[in-house]
Amino acid sequence: MKISLFIKTVVTMTAALLFALCQPVQAASTPESLLNELANWVAAQNQTSADHIRVTPPDARVKLQPCSGNLSFDYPFANHESVRVRCTQPNWQLFIKVALAKSVNSVVTSHAMSTGQIITDADIELRPDFSPAAGSLTERSSVTGRALKRAMGKGQVILAADLDSTLSAIKFKVALRADDIVSEAAVERVTLQRNTAPASVWLGSELPPGLRLARDVQAGQVLQIADLAEIRQVVVAATDLLTGQALKPGLIRLDKLGQDKVTRSHYFELNKLDGMELVRPIRTGEPIRSADVRPALLVKKGELVLFSVGRATEFQVSVKLEALQDGRLGDQIKLRNNESGRTLSGMVSGPGAVRGM
Repeated sequence: MKISLFIKTVVTMTAALLFALCQPVQAASTPESLLNELANWVAAQNQTSADHIRVTPPDARVKLQPCSGNLSFDYPFANHESVRVRCTQPNWQLFIKVALAKSVNSVVTSHAMSTGQIITDADIELRPDFSPAAGSLTERSSVTGRALKRAMGKGQVILAADLDSTLSAIKFKVALRADDIVSEAAVERVTLQRNTAPASVWLGSELPPGLRLARDVQAGQVLQIADLAEIRQVVVAATDLLTGQALKPGLIRLDKLGQDKVTRSHYFELNKLDGMELVRPIRTGEPIRSADVRPALLVKKGELVLFSVGRATEFQVSVKLEALQDGRLGDQIKLRNNESGRTLSGMVSGPGAVRGM
């Protein structure tokens, strides 16, 4: 009995639901509600908000009859500038002009930023804006390199009033040659007035890793966009390399790498890997990173090494001593003079070489 009652209830509810779904969609009874329905339909077709749809009302001389039957919309023409509205009761159709509101790209913050922070290209993004606020900015170049006058949250529109009137630029402290890497030690920050700064000046809060010069620069010169090479180069394996293999010329070379893939863990100069060995295998052409290497074992316990005191340019004394410990570049190890039995300490300075402390 209970099962029969349950089945009857389910059947009744299902029938009611099907009846509701099969009812014709009734149009609103007023011209205003019809136009609102039209705007919602166009918005759905274009995956936007109805606020961004502009509907041109029919000519005032056209009497818009309320529709009590089914109401349908469609684009009769390929340009989608008009919508055909059709009603089944009474039977009529009407063509109404529609348009999408034009948007501009406003510059917004891509994350929260603090007062005084210098804006880089990574700090901002462009977002379509159908109702741009007064003073909103539409170009990335008008924002990068400038300092914020107030703290801002993620996704906020940056206005002209939010920015300081100065630009942060980079000036060289020393002369550099083409293909040299621009290091933080070679440059300093300077402030330029935005209205007098050349349009070609390079702007950014920090130097990207591996930035190379495309041409010679002089001390005191402000970094220009044209000064920088477009291609980044990193150190890669010139052949397949094995774990523990010491790196030396012929085993490594410079090769191009996409700017978006370059990080500070890469090496940008071959000589920076002098005296280093691999901690894992590296395939031909694979970039070498700081986590892939360690100082090579330059001195082995029990071997005779050259122990030197003084400077080669002035006065230097060298003698062969026995290493009592393994040593890598820069390590301090103990050595023994086998003739006198005396024990000394020194710093590993190269293969089989130790410098007196």
